[in-house]
Amino acid sequence: MRACVMQWKMPRSVVLISIALLAMCGPALSDRESAFRGRRIAEANCAECHAIARYDTSENPAAPPFRTLSRRPSFATLRQSMSGQIFLRHAVMPDFEPTPDQVNDIVDFIENIQFPNP
Repeated sequence: MRACVMQWKMPRSVVLISIALLAMCGPALSDRESAFRGRRIAEANCAECHAIARYDTSENPAAPPFRTLSRRPSFATLRQSMSGQIFLRHAVMPDFEPTPDQVNDIVDFIENIQFPNP
């Protein structure tokens, strides 16, 4: 007795569209995970001086709130600055030098909490 196997073929366009949609959703999920890790890193290493949320104040008045960093000209180069330079220039910065992956996570977090420029 032969088993009846039903074969179903999906049109190629449906397959291609599905792959494209999955590819577009991947980075968004990755960005959220990166931002989540960045928040945890900021809580452990930056929150003592900086305001790291959308609605809090910096403990140190000289430490800019993370939510306003996009208003600074240096925001475009923040990833580069966080790769060591920023921690060397400020004596009160924590003894913390983030890895390149941690820098990306922190900057992804900072980008997610920015208010639009006025």
